[in-house]
Amino acid sequence: MSNITMQGKLVQVTRGNGLYMLSLDTGNAGGLLVLSATAEQYHTLFPAGDPALNDQYEVTFNQTNERITLLNVFDLADEVIPADLVPTLTSTQDYDLQGDDFMDTKKEAAALEKRLAAIRQYETLMQNIQTVVDQEENERLAKIKARQDGQGIEQLFTEEEIAQMSAPKTNTQPQGASLSARTQVSAQGEETKGE
Repeated sequence: MSNITMQGKLVQVTRGNGLYMLSLDTGNAGGLLVLSATAEQYHTLFPAGDPALNDQYEVTFNQTNERITLLNVFDLADEVIPADLVPTLTSTQDYDLQGDDFMDTKKEAAALEKRLAAIRQYETLMQNIQTVVDQEENERLAKIKARQDGQGIEQLFTEEEIAQMSAPKTNTQPQGASLSARTQVSAQGEETKGE
C-alpha cells in the first residue's frame, strides 16, 4: 500500500451510479488517468463546488491490487497559505474572539490608579515634580513677557531703523509737474544746447 502523487490537467468530471469520475491528463507521465470518488468523497475534496476544468491539479491516491482510493486533490492555481503563517492566523482569530477581554479598560485603569497612589506616597518625589512644574510655569511666563515686550525673534527692526523709516524724506524732483511735462522741459533744454 503506497500513496502516489501526480500532477496533471483536470479535463473532465462525470457522474454516474453514485460515483464521480475525474479524468486527469498527466501529459508525458502516463496519459489520461481516471480516478473515481464517492459523492461523499467528492464533496469533501471540493467543498466550494465543482472544480475548475483545465487547471493544473495535484492528486494523491492510494493504489492497492483491487482498487484506487482518491485521497487528496489540490488546485495548483489556488492561493496557498504557507504553514509558517498558520500560527499567526490562529492567534489573529483568537484576538477576534477575545476582543471584549482586550477592550476591557477597567482593569488597566485600576492598575494605573494603584501605581499613581504608590507614586503620591513619596513626598520627595512629589516635591521634585512640583518644583519642575513650577520651573516650567515660570519659563512659560517669562517667554510670554519677552514676546509682549518685543525682545525675541518677533522684534524685526531696531529703534534706530524705525526712526530712520519714520523721518520725513526730502524730495529732489520738482513738485506739481507731471512726468510728461518734466520730460518735455528736459527735451527743450537739450535742443537749446545743440544750437
